[in-house]
Amino acid sequence: MIWALLAAAATPPVEQAERAFASAAQTKGQWTAFREFAAPDAQMLIDGPQPALPFLKDKKDPPVAVMWWPAHTVTSCDGSLAFSTGPWRRKGGQAMGRYFTIWRHDANGWRWIYDGGAEDRSATPAGDKVAALRAACGRAASAPMAIMRPLIGGTSGDGSLRWGLARREQDGYELVITYRLGAGWTRESAIIG
Repeated sequence: MIWALLAAAATPPVEQAERAFASAAQTKGQWTAFREFAAPDAQMLIDGPQPALPFLKDKKDPPVAVMWWPAHTVTSCDGSLAFSTGPWRRKGGQAMGRYFTIWRHDANGWRWIYDGGAEDRSATPAGDKVAALRAACGRAASAPMAIMRPLIGGTSGDGSLRWGLARREQDGYELVITYRLGAGWTRESAIIG
């Protein structure tokens, strides 16, 4: 338990990595940034979950990158896994939506392991403040039922944060994040593509 708290205290906030990722997309190029911040086993939703690096390998950067910024993050108690979401938009605001990124922290720092999003015209720009949460350490009530038939997903080293992506019949895919908060669990979900 003490090791988990020390490791978490030494882990930089995931919102710093998300802002650096978004900034690199603007300065270096969108797909260049995606390659730079991706973990070797990263996945993207491309006609279903697919390994990201083969898709990104020869992808040319668009003239203008999508802009995004974190509005809400959740980091596991031990600092090994995190979730980030916020609005995205294209130049001029023609398309708007919400992104969803799962991050893993290791010796190389924060690297994204899943990235996806959905168009959402109701997504409102967020300010500089990020609603940053840390999952509770220690024992919590029994974990909630896992997502039904996840295609991809994972759990933090200490089990305080879990995620999964499952196929839905009509709506595309559902991303589900569960994390310990206080003495219980919180569940967040979003329909993606």
